[in-house]
Amino acid sequence: MEMAHIKQFAGLVRRQDGTLLPILETEAVDGLLKMHIQGAVVDFWATPEELYAREYRLVCARPSIWDNWSQVLCAHGQPVVHRFAGSACH
Repeated sequence: MEMAHIKQFAGLVRRQDGTLLPILETEAVDGLLKMHIQGAVVDFWATPEELYAREYRLVCARPSIWDNWSQVLCAHGQPVVHRFAGSACH
C-alpha cells in the first residue's frame, strides 16, 4: 500500500492474521460511531466495539477514531493506546 493512498483513509485496522484494512469513513448512527471498513472481499460497517470483539486492532487513525477506540479499551480493562503524532492517516 503506497503512502499516497493511505493519506486518504480515516485510519487502518489490523486483523488477527496481520492483514491491514483501511477505514474509509465514519458515521454516527443512533449515537454510535460506525466505521466503513474496506474488507478483503466486501466492504462493511462496524462499531469499534464490534471490531475489537472480532480481534481487529487499530493501527493508525484520525484523532476522533482513536478517542472512540480508547473508550472500548477502557471498558475492557486494556491499556489505552496513544495516538501516533506523525501518522500518515491524520
